Amino acid sequence: MVSTLSSAQAVRDRNVIPVAVNLNQVLRMSIYDGGNIEFVFNTIDDYRDGLSGDAASASANAATSFGFYQSSFTISSSTEWDLMYGAENATFIGVDDGSTPNTLALDNVGLQLAANGAHTFGTGEIISAPTTLATVVADLDLYPVELIGWDNTGASNAGDEADNDFTITWRCGTAEGDMNAVSLIEQTAVDPDRYVVNVLFELQVSDN
Repeated sequence: MVSTLSSAQAVRDRNVIPVAVNLNQVLRMSIYDGGNIEFVFNTIDDYRDGLSGDAASASANAATSFGFYQSSFTISSSTEWDLMYGAENATFIGVDDGSTPNTLALDNVGLQLAANGAHTFGTGEIISAPTTLATVVADLDLYPVELIGWDNTGASNAGDEADNDFTITWRCGTAEGDMNAVSLIEQTAVDPDRYVVNVLFELQVSDN
């Protein structure tokens, strides 16, 4: 009797499908209302009490409350972000009167900040040092100053327009909060002119 031994070799076939995840940075700010702000002073009450986009607490002038002194914007970001802002120049520059421009101090203009989206101040998502978490009126600063940033103590401030929607309410000459405490009518060397400054906003990846 003849015995036959047979052995079988294992057969394998290997293929590879590469899988990659490409996370492109999304970082976008959109100003959707109030992209140009101009305060026009026409009366003594305006000079005494100032002009504001809301009912300024320091104002006795009923004509100071105008909704169009407001700027609204959204931020869409895939990572934590900070928003830097500030005036391009150290003062407002007069543009209508002579070859030697008049100047006006930046702190005559102030701003109040409000969060309209799902991300709110002081809850671990966003902070605002100049406005003390949107509770006080801040004077206009020289660029660069962090206006809104990531709190870095809780959830991320990354998100879309529904998360990060903000309104700036501007005022001039109301002597509120950190603004110039002297009304325009009481300031010396403030000449009639059209004073202009560009306020810059730069959205960046958070360094907090």
